[in-house]
Amino acid sequence: MRTRKIIKHFDFAEANRPRLTLHAKVRLDPTRDRVLLKETLAGFSTDNDLCVKSWIAHPESARQWAGFQADVVLPQVDGAQVTSIKFRLGDGTNERYWNGTTWVTSTTLWNTEAEVANNIASFAATSRKLQIIANLKTTDASVSPELIRVRVLYLSDIEFQEDYIYRLLVRELRDNVRPIADYPIKLAATGTTVDLDNYPLETPYNLVSIDAVFNHTDDPTHLVDLFSSYVPSTKVITLNTSVEANKTLWIQFVFAPEVAVTTSSEYHEVAKTPAIILEDVNLVRASEVGWDDSVINKDSGHGWKIPSPLRGDLEVSVLLLADKGLDLHKMADEVKRFCLNNPLVRSPGLDEEYRLWLVDEFDMANLLRLGDVHTARMNLRLVNVMFALKEAVEIHAVKRFNLTGEMSAIVES
Repeated sequence: MRTRKIIKHFDFAEANRPRLTLHAKVRLDPTRDRVLLKETLAGFSTDNDLCVKSWIAHPESARQWAGFQADVVLPQVDGAQVTSIKFRLGDGTNERYWNGTTWVTSTTLWNTEAEVANNIASFAATSRKLQIIANLKTTDASVSPELIRVRVLYLSDIEFQEDYIYRLLVRELRDNVRPIADYPIKLAATGTTVDLDNYPLETPYNLVSIDAVFNHTDDPTHLVDLFSSYVPSTKVITLNTSVEANKTLWIQFVFAPEVAVTTSSEYHEVAKTPAIILEDVNLVRASEVGWDDSVINKDSGHGWKIPSPLRGDLEVSVLLLADKGLDLHKMADEVKRFCLNNPLVRSPGLDEEYRLWLVDEFDMANLLRLGDVHTARMNLRLVNVMFALKEAVEIHAVKRFNLTGEMSAIVES
């Protein structure tokens, strides 16, 4: 299997505060973006098991965890190491500890960064989930350890554009765009139930649910909702009161438009409507960010550098199709509602959030009519998406170097 190396950041920063779980004696510094122990008049707590838990990351493209590096500050006192940060890993269900042979469930034991880094490759990636649990410890109340971030290297089988278009945009539109259509029918018989099989829809909607039912004959302004329940398997609507035969019921139902990706006109068929078609996809404002990223095993000195990725905006032309003009307008409103209420969307493969912009809104002035199909277009944009397409580079950390001459020095990492 072809894989590429990706780095997942767990930043213990103010922006991620809602996703962090802090012990009562641990705090997040909002100005320096790091976690440390809380300070009281007596100093920092010297208790054991004071920890912070990250969110559960879920990059669906992960095939193996491959590297671990923690960015920490560990103060000393009079040259003695009195602070430490140790770790456990979570798989979305259990917290686990390396016992020297395997990863076992534990909520009390901790590993050093070196133990995690040297053995994370054997931490199961079958769930594609990873959580960082960090234990902050000091034996001197005058100083506290500080955890800034954790970087985890993993092997991924992601195809970036496929992930952004098919797994993200298509999935989100299929799951969340739910317009409401109107369907007036004349009742054939008096009663409190309506079997939709007896009143077939002329348009092949993907009917999801019933939103409301009105007696349009007696209540033309639709003030009183008669809907009680709906059974999808039988397509039977139950009303909360009986309605006489020959009166018009006004049914409002929720439907799921077809969602597809194409650059061909073959999908532009009445049989496929109502539909949302993602047509042209263009990468705009693309450039390489100005820095590389890396994960280094501080114990062995071995690591991997990920060259600066290509970043840009994916602009997608969205075509709306409907055989009824009213359905077209309602679909357009639903797409706009979805975009405005979901300014951030998550890439399934990377588990990273990206901004979603509605660039050019649906406009009645752009309404076209092609045969029996109403069409309109709008443009969506995924902002600053990443394409890490360059090969990772193997690196080795400098752990010690000497300066000799008139001034001599030895520096160790």
